[in-house]
Amino acid sequence: MTNNKSLFDTIVVGAGIAGICAAWWLKKEGQNVLLIDRKGPLAGASGAAGAFLSPRLGKGGPLQKLTDEAYRFALDFYRTHTPEHFFAKGLVRIPKDEADAERFETYERFIDVPYEKVGAGRFPHILPEALRWGAFYFPDAAFVDPEGVADKLLAGAETVWGQEARPKYEEGRWRVGRFAAENLVLATGAQAPAVEIPYLTVGGVWGERVDVATGAEIPVTLHRELSVSANVKGVVRIGATHVRNDTRSEVERVHELMAKAAHLVPALEDMRLLRIYAGHRASVNDHFPLVGPVADFARSREALGRPAKSLKAGDASIPRIPKLYLLNGFGGRGFVFGPLMGRWLADAVVRGRVPDARVDPDRYPFRALRRG
Repeated sequence: MTNNKSLFDTIVVGAGIAGICAAWWLKKEGQNVLLIDRKGPLAGASGAAGAFLSPRLGKGGPLQKLTDEAYRFALDFYRTHTPEHFFAKGLVRIPKDEADAERFETYERFIDVPYEKVGAGRFPHILPEALRWGAFYFPDAAFVDPEGVADKLLAGAETVWGQEARPKYEEGRWRVGRFAAENLVLATGAQAPAVEIPYLTVGGVWGERVDVATGAEIPVTLHRELSVSANVKGVVRIGATHVRNDTRSEVERVHELMAKAAHLVPALEDMRLLRIYAGHRASVNDHFPLVGPVADFARSREALGRPAKSLKAGDASIPRIPKLYLLNGFGGRGFVFGPLMGRWLADAVVRGRVPDARVDPDRYPFRALRRG
């Protein structure tokens, strides 16, 4: 929805699930928000996502704990706010080989969400051989329909599609074309940020997902290297590829994706390709999201030199680019991180709250300055 207004409290640049969630939470806080995208909603990785909501396996480190916190929050968020686009089908997580099965054993004591250990026979739609080392079943895991979620969360929102954002900070406001706002949120995913941030590189991992039509009875989602969703109204989603230096064509990669899915779920032999989705997932080198205000690197170098290790993210002494915020780096878990990170971003914008240290963007200028 657009109108002739030009002045807003906050402009959000980027309409993937990150930007959509940020705009939703800011609007819920009573802000007058404009969401801008150079193409339209879900035009990048969010549109290509399988949108699977699953916990992270690991040895209980900070990233696993953060992911699982976001996972629990996301389940409640989508179930509450987009129930018609939320599919609570559960997930079977299968080790890919014997060595991976041994790693699963070490992960088990760190699982802090409901789960069961299962073996061959529990889920007859899965190739029994694939379950010879057992698997973890997460009954609360789910997936959502990206387009449906976006439509629901954008209902009544102020939006502009097809506009390249070239923000400028002038006279105490951020200006994007004819629009102006006190605050600017960059949720641009794998695209280069619309405002230069010299200490930060956001990479992109290309991926394809396919939707297929099938009569196969698939009651629960499975994951082993790739994901095969439960069947909803005759449609199964299969994804996704992770393309790094792969010289094959998209057709070849998609063919392999479908062949692997049919191997895991033999009943998929009747599948018919409906659509291919593709896009770049945004990634940063430590795999934690980026949520919060942006440091002014040049001024920080002058003011802080090589920062002491005692200086914490969010410290008031860190010079900032005025009213500029980041929401990015969700990797392949955009729909898991989106709701909680969007709320934390809104808290930073509206209340000036220091973001959770695990996701505070300050960690990147600190690293750059400490390297000299």
